[in-house]
Amino acid sequence: MNIVSIHGSPRKNGTSARIARAFTETAATYGAAVTDYSLNAMQYRGCQGCEGCHTRSDRCVLLDDVTPVLDRLHAADIVVFAAPIYFGDTCGQFKSFFDRLWSLIRTDAPDDGENSRLPPGKVAVLVLTHVDAAGAHTDVAERYVRNLEFCGFEVRPLVAGGLRLQPNGDIDGHLRAAAALARELVRAG
Repeated sequence: MNIVSIHGSPRKNGTSARIARAFTETAATYGAAVTDYSLNAMQYRGCQGCEGCHTRSDRCVLLDDVTPVLDRLHAADIVVFAAPIYFGDTCGQFKSFFDRLWSLIRTDAPDDGENSRLPPGKVAVLVLTHVDAAGAHTDVAERYVRNLEFCGFEVRPLVAGGLRLQPNGDIDGHLRAAAALARELVRAG
């Protein structure tokens, strides 16, 4: 099983990154191959709206540090998308990357619901974290789930809300949930 994990947090040991790692480390113990990407360490731009991915190519035409990440999505069985929520949406690093997923959409697709350029059968694990009360950002989670489904993924969200502002707050329950989901998905795959 091939897993790509994309960390949107500016903090390498932030809560969303720790939960994503609990998933990928557990999956690796069951034999999955994991490739991690930290967006904050990369040089890239968000979608430029050039439509080159739909007029000149079947992939994003921007060439930067995100190019190999987008390429790896085609071969991945599971993609972990992890980001904190700041001010009502994901952090800027993640949002700029996420907009580049527009290149995965077939704008010439017939009305058969097959909008994705990705091969079928992919799972997205969406890890979102925030300090607001649990359930405060259901709209954000719902929007990202809907967009990932449009890209062709079966989405399994892990949303951790109501977290303390301290960076080392207790997230053991969320870590256990991520590990359990990894065991479930890798065993099923």
